[in-house]
Amino acid sequence: MTRDQILSALSRSIGDGAWVLAALAWHGKPVAKEKLRDVTNIYFRRAKPDEAEMPIRSRHLLDELAARLEGAALVTVTPKGKAKMYTVSALGKELIQHMKGG
Repeated sequence: MTRDQILSALSRSIGDGAWVLAALAWHGKPVAKEKLRDVTNIYFRRAKPDEAEMPIRSRHLLDELAARLEGAALVTVTPKGKAKMYTVSALGKELIQHMKGG
């Protein structure tokens, strides 16, 4: 597989995780998992003000998306006390650029 094929496969498989990645990049600093839902939904609301359903509607969905992104190495997770802090990894940044078309 080529790099482009791999990035395309990742972008198809992460679903609403794309909103999490975009929100983390937009936020520009590490986000605690407890705040990740709010940051993502705020970003989504700014991008799509007319959409009724938010991408992260429950703690279960947040846990699922965070695990998927972490497993794919698209986010970097750093412990800070009892909290996990999430940032976009280098691979995540590449995927964001790929999804933007550049």
